[in-house]
Amino acid sequence: MNRRGIVYFISLLAIAAGIFGCGGGGSNPPPPPAAITVNMNPQPPASIDAGKTTSLTAVVSNDSANGGVKWSVTCSGTQCGSFSASTTSSGAATVYTAPPSVPTPASVTITASSVTDSTKSAIATVTISAPTAPITVSLNPAPPASLAGGVSANLTAVVANDDSANAGVTWAVTCGSAQCGSFSPSATPSGTATSYTAPATPPTPATVTVTATSVSDTTKAASASISITAPPPVLADGSYVYHFAGEDGNGPYFVAGAFTVHSGVISGGEQDLMDGSSSNDTIVASGSSLSLANGNIQIVLNTQNPNLGTNGIETLRGTQVSAQRLLITQFDTFGSGTGSLDLQTSTTAPSGGYAFTLGGQDGAAQPGVLAIGGVLRINTGAIDSNNSVFDYNDGLESIGQGKTFASGTVTAPDSFGRVTLTLNTAVGSGLPGFNLAGYIVGTNRLELVETQNDPLNGDVGGAALGQGSYTGTFNQGSVAGSSYAFGASGGDVYGLANYGGGFGFNADGTMSGTIALNDIKNHGALQVSGGTYTVDPTGRVTISNLTFSNSDAVFSFQLYIDGNNNALEIGVDQNQVTFGASYAQTAGSDDYEGNFALAAQGFATVENAPFWSAAGPVTISSGNISGFTDYSVQNSQNTASIPTPGVPLTGTEDTTLGTFNLSGLNVASQSMSDGFGYYPIDDQRVLAIEIDGQQLGMLVMEEVQPPQQ
Repeated sequence: MNRRGIVYFISLLAIAAGIFGCGGGGSNPPPPPAAITVNMNPQPPASIDAGKTTSLTAVVSNDSANGGVKWSVTCSGTQCGSFSASTTSSGAATVYTAPPSVPTPASVTITASSVTDSTKSAIATVTISAPTAPITVSLNPAPPASLAGGVSANLTAVVANDDSANAGVTWAVTCGSAQCGSFSPSATPSGTATSYTAPATPPTPATVTVTATSVSDTTKAASASISITAPPPVLADGSYVYHFAGEDGNGPYFVAGAFTVHSGVISGGEQDLMDGSSSNDTIVASGSSLSLANGNIQIVLNTQNPNLGTNGIETLRGTQVSAQRLLITQFDTFGSGTGSLDLQTSTTAPSGGYAFTLGGQDGAAQPGVLAIGGVLRINTGAIDSNNSVFDYNDGLESIGQGKTFASGTVTAPDSFGRVTLTLNTAVGSGLPGFNLAGYIVGTNRLELVETQNDPLNGDVGGAALGQGSYTGTFNQGSVAGSSYAFGASGGDVYGLANYGGGFGFNADGTMSGTIALNDIKNHGALQVSGGTYTVDPTGRVTISNLTFSNSDAVFSFQLYIDGNNNALEIGVDQNQVTFGASYAQTAGSDDYEGNFALAAQGFATVENAPFWSAAGPVTISSGNISGFTDYSVQNSQNTASIPTPGVPLTGTEDTTLGTFNLSGLNVASQSMSDGFGYYPIDDQRVLAIEIDGQQLGMLVMEEVQPPQQ
């Protein structure tokens, strides 16, 4: 044995001697075995509904015989419940079923006893509760029996009974094809609608099954079948007039035009654009198209002008208000702006009185905000200068009211309803003459864009409203006792600004109402405390010296009415220069519910104040707003726009405060909520301006009308 082995052996002997060499001559008796214990683990629930089940487990310790557990239950009644297994191994579960009715008193005693030693047990008292009704899911109202391909419909599921988490439902759709349609959003609270968009092409077979499943209990769901039919033409045959305004790489821009649809195809059209330089372009069928785009309508127009759109191809997205009307937004890299598209109902040459406004920039080296408004009397292609009048505000510095035209002409309409207006201002009016292209929507409206090479040399666009039989007959009684909601853009002494609110025309010639403003530095509502108005026979309403109970500001406005509850507005004081639309308020309620088309636009407050625009479908249900927009915003250099489809729009409606709180429109963060003060027009239309100071924003919502037959 080597030395290392000897040492190791000696060490072992030493250890052995230590173990065996100690102690006396006797030995101690072994300790008694530990007593059996029983524990329920986990503890039974404190309460359970009558007739419901729960899993119970008991653990027996120190049971050398492994005898397990015997289960029993007692109560004051004859039915106390039952076990799926009355005897279980230690740690094995049994299922306890509560009695079908609540005993008196409403509790049971559950006992788990050791089989080996029945004196050892664990006891728990469980309260028996009246059973709650199980969750149910229903589709209410019932989904439509059929839906055309590409068309959207709102679906609502109601979760009833024990959905204490208020988790709502998730939506799914199945069919025999890969494309069965889509939901926006795919999960909704109980009673809140989702928008289901049918597949563009009917599946085979031509039926889909939509299912709403409870989030809290996925075994509960409701389903319905929807037949998918061939999609109708995106737009019916006819001619359509469109206009939109916003910003492109050159600054403010204004577009108006018309195109014709035949058998679902754009067959031709014409368009005018002004963004500091103007163009009049022919739209051709080749490269133009109509299609559905995720719930909106896409309009592609080949202007043949490489300086417009993308190499001459201009793309718009629109949300349908009715078969005759869309709210639209430009949706390409050229620019961001919103407007509308309407079925052309007449191309008859303009005649009679027309209220009009124009807004944009003047032609100065450092452009200022320019607003022009007035009333034109047109008689067989000529401007009746004796019965025409205009006002203007050029950059808060040059203001003219009650000015006249020296002369003017209106050309005969071309095949698309386009006319040219040449307006020569009188000497001493303080404003150069200006030329306009106008597209006839019908006898009641023209869409206007300034044309190139006129004395004004500005960058403006706007609209004219036909006064028809009311021409020349207006007086104070035309507005007395009414209120007009308005929304306007422009500027004030602090820079870019939006103004809105309601003009209240009192019978005694004084003013009341609320003016809301947002120029970022100031934002909120001003309560009118004073002011007067006059109405002349042309329909020109002069609002003077508006004062406010909560501000020392003083404003003046011009309103031009058409006699059919519509008006146009400009601001004519040295504090604000604005231009926009106004409407007599006839709404029966401030609460809006249903399906709406939305168009919104404004300026971000990030560097260089990029312009943004959006259009999309929204639903308001019990004060909750949901939907999406096709959203566009200029890049940080304002040289091009970035379009983003399907941006979720969510929010709430507060009828007490008269506000919409919306997420999905903010340039800095689309999850940020923006506050809009809203002003009802009628039961189908509402306009709003952003009043939170986070950015400049304006919007209009129009209720979706059923398709016309």
